[in-house]
Amino acid sequence: MKEKVNIISRPPVVVVMGHIDHGKSTLLDYIRKTNIVDTEAGGITQHISAYVVNHKDEQGIEKTITFLDTPGHEAFSHMRERGAVAADIAILVVSAEDSVKAQTVEAWNTINESGVPYVVAINKIDKPNANPEKVKLDLAEKGIYLEGYGGDVPFVLVSSKTGAGINELLDTILLVAEMRELTGDSSLPASGVVIESNLDQKRGISATLIIKNGTLKMGETVVIDDSMAPVRIFEDFRGKSIKEAPISSPVRITG
Repeated sequence: MKEKVNIISRPPVVVVMGHIDHGKSTLLDYIRKTNIVDTEAGGITQHISAYVVNHKDEQGIEKTITFLDTPGHEAFSHMRERGAVAADIAILVVSAEDSVKAQTVEAWNTINESGVPYVVAINKIDKPNANPEKVKLDLAEKGIYLEGYGGDVPFVLVSSKTGAGINELLDTILLVAEMRELTGDSSLPASGVVIESNLDQKRGISATLIIKNGTLKMGETVVIDDSMAPVRIFEDFRGKSIKEAPISSPVRITG
């Protein structure tokens, strides 16, 4: 049997989950604004529900992380039901002000069922009523045991308003990814997950994909369930035309 010679370490794909008012969107916005090069961020003309950020790990080596900007845990559940887990790691966001809510537990249940490892981000620590200690105890009551509180779930105190703890959160994600030893074979035909699709009045049907293994190249045919389409218009998350997409990258195809 011929050995694969193109096995590479791949960037993690991360989804952010939690209660709608606990700061998921502002957390993603802060990460996007501070970790995508200014010229790139300014060049994003269309909304694509996934993007890549750069972050230097604790050794100072620049790594990439792909974030999924999902509309909520319903969409994530739907992906899971289709037998395709798009994310490698989840972030469970909990407000330091409001603590654990029913939607927090729902999100946690979804993460648990998917089997992906997760990090808890205790957000809004800049607020006057913030009480991270209460959050830790409330999480334990629901069976979510953080490091130092009877369990091994990593957690980070963050503020998506001031940026406090964001670098530590990204460091933690890279550490979890390293422990998972995420790899792929770049020589294989691409396989992955459809994040969303929509009809563009001018260009036709567009789909946002996450490449989970292999390499997707311009001109190749994409097969999704019983649909087939050649890759005619092929763009990265910034809307820039590309010829090929590596593992863990989000792309938009049209045609």
